[in-house]
This record gives sequence, structure tokens and C-alpha cells, in this order.
Amino acid sequence: MVESRDGRRGAMSKSVEWGRKPRRDAPVKLSDVAKKVGVSPITISRALRNPEIVSEDLREEILRAVEEMGYIPNLAARALAGRHNGIVAVITPALHQYGFTDLMVGIEDRFRDTDLTVQYSNTLHHAEGEAGLLKSFLTQKPAGVIIAGAESYRDLLPLIDKAPCPIAHVTDLSQEPQKLVVGLDHYTAGAEPTRFLLSRGYSRIAFFGRGADVRSRRRIEGYEAVMRQAGRFDPDLIIGGDAPSRTGLGRELFARLLERVPDVDAVFAQSDELALGVLIECKARGIRVPEELGICGFNDLEFSAFVEPSLTTVYIPRQDIGYRVADMLLRAIRDEPPDEDRVDCGFSIIARGSTR
Repeated sequence: MVESRDGRRGAMSKSVEWGRKPRRDAPVKLSDVAKKVGVSPITISRALRNPEIVSEDLREEILRAVEEMGYIPNLAARALAGRHNGIVAVITPALHQYGFTDLMVGIEDRFRDTDLTVQYSNTLHHAEGEAGLLKSFLTQKPAGVIIAGAESYRDLLPLIDKAPCPIAHVTDLSQEPQKLVVGLDHYTAGAEPTRFLLSRGYSRIAFFGRGADVRSRRRIEGYEAVMRQAGRFDPDLIIGGDAPSRTGLGRELFARLLERVPDVDAVFAQSDELALGVLIECKARGIRVPEELGICGFNDLEFSAFVEPSLTTVYIPRQDIGYRVADMLLRAIRDEPPDEDRVDCGFSIIARGSTR
């Protein structure tokens, strides 16, 4: 028995007896919002999915009620009621890398004025996890999926062929997908900068990169082909590390390279961070850039134009790639034909002060 504040005694409540916490307020339902606004639940649902179908005054009243009441749409219920749950899933191996930021900006720009939400997942270059992530997303009835840089399509293709939603891709153009593809030829992106360095009078050109993914491996192949054609290939000039492509690794790799190839006269680095590390190490050792050593980076990150000397680099239109792959997917979700089904966005070499 328990005594009340006024001294009366009575049975102990179950919540006290069993140590249970009091129940929280029930979540706000769609019907609660509809009752407050004075319209049917289906009107609220349609207005939230497609705001343009209701008048401006009603739209503002609905949004105000949603905000005041704290209503959160149930995506699972939405998926059951309609074709999809309103989410676009993006699977990428490189969410942690600086270069991916611009791709995200492009994707977000395209979906910003739609009723779709973007959700990201990172494989960290683990090919064995790609199919599992895609399978997990597909069970949730997404509106669509963007695979931004798959390592292998061996296990993905069977899932893609049976997927209930459109799937778009950012790839090296040598990879398997033939539709809803935006990318570039990374073999050429390795070959052309190498030719550029040779044309500037460099001959002992090193390649800095791990070859950890298919895009990097394709660039190594392009570099090697050009160096062999020029009669300049030396496997000792290819060097990589186990750590991610960061500035400190660039310094470390260049120090190691000088020990085994002291007459190296240029470095083609697979990221601007690596290239910056080479530049810093050159300054520490008194090596003149670009007179004694030429440096070419990759990705044209913002700092590349402002270091001294500024970095020659390979520009990839990452934001445009993100926007175009998102546009392709959005058209497919809406059952509209794409302007193009397979797009090569290309690249360009930005010549700056770190090369002759």
C-alpha cells in the first residue's frame, strides 16, 4: 500500500510497483495534423509529398501545424502506401575524403527542391560490403540509389538487374554499367598528365598512389603505358602507402623515394594532399620546385591554387558529376527519359607554378 499526499492509503500503481517509467506522450500522427488543420489525412499526406498540389495558404497552414505539433513522417508507412519511402540512397567508398565533398554538393543541389531525401553510406573501399549495403537499402523501398564509385560489380549486377527502383552510377567508364552512368576514363586521366610532365622536360617521373581502388589502378595503368612508350618506365618510381592520401604521407613517400631513386625529377601524385606533402618536403630539403622537381597533383582542391608555388593538378568536375548523376536518377524516378544515358565528364590539366 502507498499513502497519497492527503494521507489516504491505496493500492500501489503498477508503474511504481514495477519501477517502470511513465509513458511518454504518444507520437503525433498524420490524423492529428489533419484534425488540427481541418482536412483529411490523405490531403496532408499528398501535400507533404507534393506541396504544389495544394493552395499556398493551405500549404503554409499545414507546414505550420507540422512544425508546431512536431509531426515526423513515418517513412516505413510511406513506403507501404506508395512506390517508395522518399529516400535516395548514396553508396560511396570515400565519404571521408575531401574530394567527395563536391560530389555531395552536386547531388544535394539537384534534390534540394524535390520531396526526396538523400542518405549516405560509406564502404571505405571494402568491396565485400557493397552488395550487402545495396541489399539493405533495397529492402527499405528507396526512391532510387546512386552507387558512387563501386570497386566491383560482380556481386552488384544481379541485385541491380532485379532492383525495384532505378540505380545510377558514378564509375570509371571501363566498368560494367551501361545506363544511368556518369564518370570518366581514369586510364586516360593517368596517361595525359604523364604526357604533360614529359612534354615539360621531366623524364624520371614518379607515381604516388596506393592503387587501392579500381580508379587509382586504372590511372597507374595509364601512367605505365605512357612511360613505357617513352622508354622511361621504372617500377621503382611507383610508390604507395597503407595510410590514406594525406599531406604527411606525401612527405614520407617522397623521403622514401629519394632513398631508392635519387635522380627523380617529377612526381605525379594521386591527390593534392599527397602533392602538398611532396612540396613541403622539397622546401625542407632545399629542392627547388619546379626547376629541380616538378609536381602534379589530382583533384584541384581549393588550396592548390594558393600554396607557393601553386600546384599543377588534374581538375575533375566533381560537383557537375554529382549534379548530373542525381538528375539522371531523378528523371528515372519520375519515368522521364534522360538527356543522356552515359556521360563522360572528362578532366583537364591545370598548369601552375609547380611544373616548368
